Formats: sequence, structure tokens, C-alpha cells
Amino acid sequence: MNILITGGTSGLGKAVVELLAKDGHQMWFSYLPTEEYSVIAKEMETEYNNVKALPVDFCEPDSVDGFCETIRTMEIDVLVNSTYVGNPQTTYFHKIDPNEMRLSFERNIIPTVKITQTVLEGMKKRRFGKIINIITEAVVGLPPMGYSIYAANKAYLMELSNVWNKEYTRYNITSNCILPAYMQTKFAMVDERIVEQMQQEHPLKRLLTVDEVAQAIKFFVDASQQVNGVKFLMNAGTLLM
Repeated sequence: MNILITGGTSGLGKAVVELLAKDGHQMWFSYLPTEEYSVIAKEMETEYNNVKALPVDFCEPDSVDGFCETIRTMEIDVLVNSTYVGNPQTTYFHKIDPNEMRLSFERNIIPTVKITQTVLEGMKKRRFGKIINIITEAVVGLPPMGYSIYAANKAYLMELSNVWNKEYTRYNITSNCILPAYMQTKFAMVDERIVEQMQQEHPLKRLLTVDEVAQAIKFFVDASQQVNGVKFLMNAGTLLM
């Protein structure tokens, strides 16, 4: 299948690209065109002949629009919405400038909406498609301190997924969500002492890994179209929906 994942040069996104590329899928992934990520993107293209990197900056509307024009020429079967701009943890809600919340929405939700709308155009014509949204365990129960912006954006995306279930199932298009617990990645790095405490309190005595979440994404890629509207929580059963 033709698979597009947003954010493929680090953490979960990179793990997904590498896992699915080994299955023989044609893979495209977006990356922020900095010097560091450009080098990684090139290395991944060199290692896998079925992988293609596409630069895009979610903070620049013109860049997102250009990216959408590029993917409009592709026949994308699977879209994995993974990219998130910013840090998951900021500060207490009462200390957040409302403009900061607006800016985060514009840099995360709006690009995701544009990309998903573009991909849906082709999926509807071909009457087939799979949308996989990376959410977070933080939308279930009480999120951690300082997660106001991150949890709100992810909750918004999860509700959009419900809308896509309602509107596009008749076109044989599925939309599923994965809600992973904390993973120690560059994106969500915390102090080593906090990680040790989380590990001690975890029922498995270890944190969730990007490879485990990548396997869950692979499940949804391979699954029947009967698997639709799922909110897949990955947290070792520490909090249930």
C-alpha cells in the first residue's frame, strides 16, 4: 500500500517508517527541513528504496499548502497523523497566554486538517482508505500538570476522528486512534529521576517503547476495514476508557 506518515525522522514516526518499509509498502514521510532532519531523511531514503522523504514546516502555511499539492498527485491508501509541533508539557493553565493556545492550534490542528482533507479526496474516489491518528493517554482521565495545550489539541483530533467515522465509512474509509502512554523520546524528554520513578510505579516496571506503538500502527494498517472507530489505549491497563 501507499502510506504517508507525518513526522518520520525521529521517535515514533521513524520507528513506523522503518517497520512498514520492511513490509514492502511504498512509504512517504514528512520532515522538518532543518540540517539535522534533512541528513536523517536522506539516510532513510538511502537505506530503503521504497521510502521517500517530503519536507514541510507545519509552522508555515505556504509550506503546508505546497505539501498538500505534492501529495494530491499521490494515491495514498494510509495516512498516519503523527506530527506534533511544540512540547507536550508547558505550564499551568492560568499562566498560559491565550495567543499561545491559538498558535499551537494553528501549527498542529490546521495542518493536520489540510493534509487529511487532501488525502481524503483521493480516498473517496478510490473508495478505500485508512486514517490512523496518534493521540495520547493524556486525553483519558486527568492529564498531567502542564498538558493543557497538548491534551486539548489531541482531544480535538480524536473528536475529528469520530466525525471522519460518521462521514466516510460509506466510502470504505476507516479512522482509528492510538492513545499511547508516555514514551521516553526526544519529543517528550523528562529528567532521568522522573523516568526512574515512572518505571518503578509502572506495573511492568518499564515504559512503553516506540517500537511497541509502531507494531500497533502496523496492526491498523493490516486490519480489515471492519476495524473502524477504535480508540486503542496503550498503557498496560493502568487507566481504562
